[in-house]
Amino acid sequence: MQRLARFAVRQRWTVVGVWLAVILGANFISQAAGGASYKNDFKLPHTEAQTVAKLLTSAGLDKQNGAVGTVVLHATSGKLADQAAKIQPVLAALCQPASNGIASVTSPFGTLTCGSPVTTPTAAGRASEAALLSSDGTIGLAQLQFAKPEVLLPAANSIQKATDTLKSPTLQVELTGDAFQILGQAQKGIPPELIGIIAALIILALVFRTFLATILPLVSAAAAAGTGLAAIALLSHVMSVADFATQLATLMILGCGIDYALFIVTRHRKNLLNGMTVEDSVTVALNTSGRAVMFAGITVCIAILGLCALQVSFLYGVAVGTAIGVLLTMLASLTLMPALLGFIGLKVLTRKQRRALEGHTVDLSEKHGIWYRWSHTIERRPILPAIGAIAVLVLLAIPFFGIRLGNSDQGNDPSSSTTRKGYDLIAQGFGPGYNGKLELVVSGPKAADPAFLKTVTSTLASQPGVVPTSIHTQELAKGLAFVGFTPTTTPQDQKTTDLVKHLRSSVLPPIVNSGQTHVYVYGITAVQVDFAKVLQAKMPVFFLAVIGLSFLLLMVAFRSIVIPLTAAVMNVLAAGASFGLIVAIFQWGWGSELLGIGKGGPIEPFIPVMFFAILFGLSMDYQVFLVSRMHEEWTKTHDNKRAITIGQGETGGIITAAAVIMIAVFSGFVLGDNRVIKLFGIGLGGAIFIDAFLLRTILVPSLMHLFGKANWAYPKFLEKVTPQISLESAEAEHTEEDLARVG
Repeated sequence: MQRLARFAVRQRWTVVGVWLAVILGANFISQAAGGASYKNDFKLPHTEAQTVAKLLTSAGLDKQNGAVGTVVLHATSGKLADQAAKIQPVLAALCQPASNGIASVTSPFGTLTCGSPVTTPTAAGRASEAALLSSDGTIGLAQLQFAKPEVLLPAANSIQKATDTLKSPTLQVELTGDAFQILGQAQKGIPPELIGIIAALIILALVFRTFLATILPLVSAAAAAGTGLAAIALLSHVMSVADFATQLATLMILGCGIDYALFIVTRHRKNLLNGMTVEDSVTVALNTSGRAVMFAGITVCIAILGLCALQVSFLYGVAVGTAIGVLLTMLASLTLMPALLGFIGLKVLTRKQRRALEGHTVDLSEKHGIWYRWSHTIERRPILPAIGAIAVLVLLAIPFFGIRLGNSDQGNDPSSSTTRKGYDLIAQGFGPGYNGKLELVVSGPKAADPAFLKTVTSTLASQPGVVPTSIHTQELAKGLAFVGFTPTTTPQDQKTTDLVKHLRSSVLPPIVNSGQTHVYVYGITAVQVDFAKVLQAKMPVFFLAVIGLSFLLLMVAFRSIVIPLTAAVMNVLAAGASFGLIVAIFQWGWGSELLGIGKGGPIEPFIPVMFFAILFGLSMDYQVFLVSRMHEEWTKTHDNKRAITIGQGETGGIITAAAVIMIAVFSGFVLGDNRVIKLFGIGLGGAIFIDAFLLRTILVPSLMHLFGKANWAYPKFLEKVTPQISLESAEAEHTEEDLARVG
């Protein structure tokens, strides 16, 4: 690390030139490859949903797996049929731009298969078309079947623009369904990243009080983002990368980049005030804080890559892409940052500090500043703060035990959005369950047997939670048939989930009776039930793997059992508290109306694992920064109280400043319209607040004071078998002490 630091300072023009070449080269290659090719590759191996998808593909019915959207037509005056002559041409024209990706349009006024000549509908076809008109004749549905599972924003905007031409004082037109959810996800207003950058500038200015030191962390983060986002775009041509991967990676790069730079620059400034030369100061900063940055970055990457252990394909690209971004952020902090510090020299200090340094009047006293005073308060009375912090964490975590995983429906969208208006109109005209219709997929020899299908439909009609009049059958292909039906409850309702599970476990098996014919439950809610089941089954392994590996890394780095065990327990407590927060708001509905997210619904199944990976990684950042400074002091003095007090006093302000920046970044998500994005914003912002202001500044130091020298105990047999990994260089220690004496 010392050689790297000296090289970066001495060859700073070379380092900056290489980074510029890498940024420009990565973006050039990305553009030459056609830009990004993001796609949400959603597969659930060994589930009913995946089995049905394969059956439809084998039967040449891939389009049945495509996205479905609904154009809701509401006659505010008279009957909808009175405006049929105006509506029909517009619906037919939706097929014309091939870029829309529509396979068929079915409405009360007819069915059109895009790219095929118009045919005379059968009696069954007329019946299904008539069912798309409400009983009072005022609300009609035009169902758009897309050829692919995903609808891109340009196509959704094109359809919205075309259907908006129908709007009039007597006709309300709204778009709803999963195909049009992207309309609510489109970026509006100030991007959350920009909010984070503005907040970072303000906080960094307050911390460093000099322009050049303020912009350094942002320059480093920008370099990592410029390279990382281009790398993710290239990655999207090699593997499936979800469309939200870039936003997540950008926020992680911004947050981690500022965190890492804060610690290195702060240590560098301290070294300069101790009388070191710029080169020696940078060298010591990288040999101490830089090592902590490297270790923290590796830990974050491990936590994020742990998502791959879930074996859910659409998370692979997100995990790898985000890990690449964090890795580049770490590299920028360890190479570009020292080079930039070499350019700036003493100007990284404020004018007052430079004058004090020149006049040899620098105050190096430890007993100054709020964080030194707070650390001494914790040292004197560690028990009460520890009890108070634990009580708050436990209280916040209580709602987590009532978490319900599932997919929230569009009834939680903002009341002003077209998806929410369309959802409400469908519930008004056709019942709440119509927004999440389900199907039984019959596969096998009896799929064309009227007697067998009659048994299936009659049994289904007798089940509570099913609208009997909604049941209809449709032969799709040889050996394959649909039995469509509507639940009595909304897609996100627990009763709908229970209905799916009940049909699968109790109702359908006796009908099939282990024969060659199979009956599967399919539909949006059924797919989400499978998704939740897959993730729930693998969550314990994922959590244990991330916690276990992080425990081992901290154990080896700090030569301690108590410290990594404390870190693991604290991080689990922080995760539980943050999960409790989002359950209370987004599931129980506490204050949810103020946020424009409806009355509450289930928590998306992938949220807990994403939260845990991100939160655990960032928490380990703060833990490593805090404890590495304590460990450094411990190795010098072997005084536990002094080590903890000095470590907390020197890092408390930087940790909380970094946390405030992260909170501001994540809080920007709340300004969006999408419920999941709001959930990420409030959940992660709350989690960082809990971690920085409860765990790292109160609970961890308090417990370490109570544990005493046991913090640093390490069994002799482990000392012999574990590798030597030091977060503090002995060489740097001596350099710092010697130069401080000279100064």
